[in-house]
Amino acid sequence: MVGLIFGWRTKPMHNRQYTDLAKTAWNEVAPIHWRQSHALPKEMEDPSKLFLTPIHQEELRRIGVEGAAVAQFNCNNGRELVSIARLGAAKTVGFDISEEFISQAAVFARAAGVQSEFVVSDIYEIPADYDGQFDVVVVTAGALCFMPDLQQYFSVAKRLLKPGGYLSIYESHPITEMFLKDRNRGSAPLEIVRSYFDDKPLRHTSGLDYVGGTTYDAQEIYYFHYKLDDVIMAALGLGFRLDLFRETGEDISQAFRSLENSELKPPLSYLLALRND
Repeated sequence: MVGLIFGWRTKPMHNRQYTDLAKTAWNEVAPIHWRQSHALPKEMEDPSKLFLTPIHQEELRRIGVEGAAVAQFNCNNGRELVSIARLGAAKTVGFDISEEFISQAAVFARAAGVQSEFVVSDIYEIPADYDGQFDVVVVTAGALCFMPDLQQYFSVAKRLLKPGGYLSIYESHPITEMFLKDRNRGSAPLEIVRSYFDDKPLRHTSGLDYVGGTTYDAQEIYYFHYKLDDVIMAALGLGFRLDLFRETGEDISQAFRSLENSELKPPLSYLLALRND
């Protein structure tokens, strides 16, 4: 997240209204990210290059992505999915609501020499053609906060998964949403700006440039805060079985480096592996 929050929304919208706003906002920032990522295709040509942290690589290998059919929700520019293909996945499909980022993902996959498929779709509306096609559905940092309905989101993952498949989540820890991010506070002391139990959608209008940190007069978008128990119980309520839960000190959001490097730190990310039994 970049910039300032400009208040709460008191009257909920329908899911489609929220995701339509998100589509416009992500398409709006895509050209900005493209200009900042001009060197990325060249980096992609290196077959050893992986845009996954060692912790995440270890977990993906543990659940068995090698030889598997893997989908990624909210795949953005596809770097992570290309990396999963390089871990040995037999089939990789990325879904994202932004046409602009899907176009970038296709460029990066070609540069990497990877045969990944990228599909423009609201996650809630992924076509039934993909039902039961995947061994693993992957969700990574910065995905859940844009989704207005967790249970419906996970239900889409469940229908895409084969029996015994995994929903694999590596996300920023929700406790980090309590703190003002490093880029916004500069050298000021760490500041708590939000209750962990505040679940009101937050309206944001200063842009999504988490790469360069710039702000601009942007399309409004809404962030949704989910506690850990919200995430876990939503999945268990749909019949997933908890296979692994692990909290880590790794700042996958790259917004809390001061905490990551501190001896006294909260959990900054978490891993969840949920089996489709």
